[in-house]
Amino acid sequence: MGGPNSDECRTVYPMSNLTDYVESILGDRCQSDMIVIPTLIIYSTIFVLGLVGNICTCVVILSNKAMHNPTNFYLFSLAISDILVLVLGLPMELYQALDYAYPYTFGEYICKARAFLIEFTSYASIIIICCFSIERWLAICYPIRQKLFSTFSRAYLLILVAWVVSFVAALPMAFIVKINRLPLPDFARDQEWTHTISRDFQTVDRTDFCGMNNDEPEQQKRLIYFAFFAFFMIPALIIMLLYGHIAVKLRSADRYLQDEKPSNSERRSRSTGTVLKMLISVVVTFYLCWLPFHIQRILSVYMMNNSQEVSSAVQFLSTLVYFISGGFNVIKIRNSMFNNDIAMSFPNPCSK
Repeated sequence: MGGPNSDECRTVYPMSNLTDYVESILGDRCQSDMIVIPTLIIYSTIFVLGLVGNICTCVVILSNKAMHNPTNFYLFSLAISDILVLVLGLPMELYQALDYAYPYTFGEYICKARAFLIEFTSYASIIIICCFSIERWLAICYPIRQKLFSTFSRAYLLILVAWVVSFVAALPMAFIVKINRLPLPDFARDQEWTHTISRDFQTVDRTDFCGMNNDEPEQQKRLIYFAFFAFFMIPALIIMLLYGHIAVKLRSADRYLQDEKPSNSERRSRSTGTVLKMLISVVVTFYLCWLPFHIQRILSVYMMNNSQEVSSAVQFLSTLVYFISGGFNVIKIRNSMFNNDIAMSFPNPCSK
């Protein structure tokens, strides 16, 4: 690999316990090839497949006039936000895997901008997923109302509101994120060599990392908990309730039509079973992709305040599933089409 060699991987200080102190908090400065190579393969695969899938989504929707409807506009906007998540996030993750994890070398502006933009686009993705779910709920359970309320102008407005709300909600991240350095431990203060490892006599040199301001732990907690409840718990509850209601309606419609020809009844039952599996997969996928990410952030805040570190395995897993969420638009598009089959199979009972 073209990354740092093993001799450069440790930032060695005059005292070995100072080196141990730095690595106990920030972890290894660079990873072995046994970790770097699989990480490179996995992240590159996610990046290419996610980017191609979402770009294809945009091209298909734009080039096919038959797909110019409010539902697909939500999907188009979701594809754009997912592209931004992948482009803004994964290249930096790949670079950090190949290069040194610290000190951070890109400057505070890049640090703040990247944190804000990733938070902003992530929030937008979640809000648009909720809008899309409401659209599907109306189309399947209340088709008459859906025709009245699901208009292009309303879709444009909701998408605009989603992006504006996401922008405003993500702004605090730009203010609280900065380039931090580890504080100088007591045993390294007032030593004859202190000036060689600390220019300001307060922090340890070469420990720069981009993250939330360590000097404001309460603001960190408020921001992380706000994101967890506002952009995970509430959307997850909304999605679960909406898709649960859809499942109940489909079951009830299936029973309503059970007296028709056996062949038709069997076909409808299979169709209902397929759709129910899709609904479950959407809910499960949402939890799997976003819950580890939020748990890792909550753990990071808690453990940092107790001078502990979240394990690298947990960090890698949460980052992995977070970026995988940006590659699911092809599945979302397939799910977006099921309402046409349902409308044909269960015309009126769903609206009763």
